[in-house]
Amino acid sequence: MSDPPVTHDRPTALRDAARVRAANLQQLLPYVADLELEVDRLRRHHRLVHQEVRGALDHIRDLCTYTAPPDGALTPLAEVARAAARLAETLRELQDPPGYHPSHDQVIAVAVRPLAEHVFRWQQRLQGAEGAALRLELETEHVEWFPARLRHILDNLLSNALKYRDPDKAESWVRLGLRETPQGYEFRVSDNGVGMPPEDRDRVLDLFYRAAPVREAGLGVGLAVVKLLVEQSGGSLDVGSGEGQGTTFVVVLPRYDVADFLV
Repeated sequence: MSDPPVTHDRPTALRDAARVRAANLQQLLPYVADLELEVDRLRRHHRLVHQEVRGALDHIRDLCTYTAPPDGALTPLAEVARAAARLAETLRELQDPPGYHPSHDQVIAVAVRPLAEHVFRWQQRLQGAEGAALRLELETEHVEWFPARLRHILDNLLSNALKYRDPDKAESWVRLGLRETPQGYEFRVSDNGVGMPPEDRDRVLDLFYRAAPVREAGLGVGLAVVKLLVEQSGGSLDVGSGEGQGTTFVVVLPRYDVADFLV
């Protein structure tokens, strides 16, 4: 006698397929986070180059229309030289140091102070925040971590702080604190900007959310992807803020042994 026909439980098969897709997506998330942050970095890079080159050329064009310099002003030729030198300095700063590209990302000893100052200057120009001040409170000058990932994290958090500075305050500042713990490193990025009401604070790290109206409305993924990248690296990202009182992001990153990543 032949075996009875096999019946397929369609709902069970669909659930199994959904679980497989979810597992595959979970494995892809670290790569998606790295890719999104690299695309964002390149987009900012392009914006800054376009902004600086256009500004320098416009300034040089205006200088070419001078008939005589005002009293005490530089001659047009000297002004052109200064504008060109500033543009060259900006383009030099946009070059990533060796080892800071994601394709070469491995654990090394990262000097935090020059990295933070470099990223801050870049964001100052990009956000038009030349008057903002960076305050560094570093209990240690070096961390052993992934340099490209750390640059991504600091770049997005410093950008966020400068973008939402409070124009009504006499001074805009961003404070970067760092302390070392037995388990890893705690970075604390604080500002005295516009801050966030509680309802925005609870959702600011959600994917595709950007607070409004004090923050420009639209689609944003930067902070959510930073959170994903940090968590996929074994760390955590938390935010505290009050409306009109600034915002503080706390990033806790696990410690890695450089020797485990040497190739």
